Amino acid sequence: MTTGPSAGTSPSTNLATGPERRPADATGPERRPADAADVARIAVQAAGLVPGVAVVRPAAVRLDDRSVGLDLHLITWYGHSVPTIAETVRAVVADRVTATTGLSVAVVTVTVDDLLVPGVDVSAAPATLLPKDG
Repeated sequence: MTTGPSAGTSPSTNLATGPERRPADATGPERRPADAADVARIAVQAAGLVPGVAVVRPAAVRLDDRSVGLDLHLITWYGHSVPTIAETVRAVVADRVTATTGLSVAVVTVTVDDLLVPGVDVSAAPATLLPKDG
């Protein structure tokens, strides 16, 4: 059974009781992802668009009914500001996950695991690294 908002509830909060979370008059496709793998995919794609990011790997996705927490591991290119990349990744990922899923993003933790030096390190494709020989 789906119930409507009670008297005095602010329509701008879009709070509803029961499993239905969309307003009764909403149209269009449901924005909620099927599972944590969908959220991880969205986050990796968004983080990969940030200049200076070479590789993105999702480490953890903590998902509940209304919010999500993400841990991402990055490899960046030498010559880019690591704190700037990390903050940009946090903002871009939070915005994209919220826009795509409708979930509130509680936290995006970014860990930079390595720096790639242009001309020295092998060029890496997003989300993968070529195995080292030897």
